[in-house]
Amino acid sequence: MNRPVALDYLLLVGISLIWGSQFVLNELAIRSFSPLVVATGRVLIGFFTLTIIALVMYRRSANSATEGDRQPWSLYCAIAIAEAILPCFLIPWGQQHVDSSIAAILLATVPIFTLILAPFFVKDEHWSLIAALSVIVGFIGVLVLIVPSIKGSWLANIIGELAIMGGALSFSASLIMMKHLSNVPPVLAMRNVFMIASAVLVVLTLILSSAWKPNPEWQSITALMGLGVFCGGVAYVLFIYMVGRTGPTFTALSGYLITLVGVFIGIAFLGERLQVNDILALILIIAALFIGKFKS
Repeated sequence: MNRPVALDYLLLVGISLIWGSQFVLNELAIRSFSPLVVATGRVLIGFFTLTIIALVMYRRSANSATEGDRQPWSLYCAIAIAEAILPCFLIPWGQQHVDSSIAAILLATVPIFTLILAPFFVKDEHWSLIAALSVIVGFIGVLVLIVPSIKGSWLANIIGELAIMGGALSFSASLIMMKHLSNVPPVLAMRNVFMIASAVLVVLTLILSSAWKPNPEWQSITALMGLGVFCGGVAYVLFIYMVGRTGPTFTALSGYLITLVGVFIGIAFLGERLQVNDILALILIIAALFIGKFKS
């Protein structure tokens, strides 16, 4: 496994900035669209984005690579479920019940799930005291943020929180599976994944006619486009490339930065406020990321 270098930290920041914006974009999108339509739009637009990127990057070699090489279609299907279908639906669905900043914090559980699962499925991944300390500190930060917020409204919020944590667990599983795509051109691999996910979600959306809502706001349309092009397209190319370079455990640290970006964007654009416990949680999460940098 390669030791992270400057390029890897730049990729970590770039991915975090893109995906950190998804919580506010989700909140804007669900004002006019159901979570299923948001998921379908994000994945379908992401598929078209990845197709265009593949044509630009590979040109003549794109078709030959797809047709000439044996593609791991069963793995693509598994990743499509874990990376696109489930979390792209569960997270906006959960955001109907919780604020975008809380959703951002809950997604920080991805490194916790990854640390537990990765050693079972990835040969070069193993537990270490430094990695465990990083996850523990980050998890404490999550608790510091969530525990005060659930006082008196736990029953109303728990379903949404569990849905978002389910999306985090799904992301963690896909993160580990993506490691096995390191020898496949990332744009082509994710294009195939999103092609499968798009087909499933489009069928579900057409069947569930009640998912449609008329007269969408332009902010919701713009947010959905942003989710598709950037969160569902560009970020995935960077993400899977980074997984192949550094492994799933290090890449999962982007969850901490995504949390920070998500919280601060929520403050800037949705008027959400940070309480004392929120600030303490953010400090703990930054500390967790700093500790994780020294993982051996």
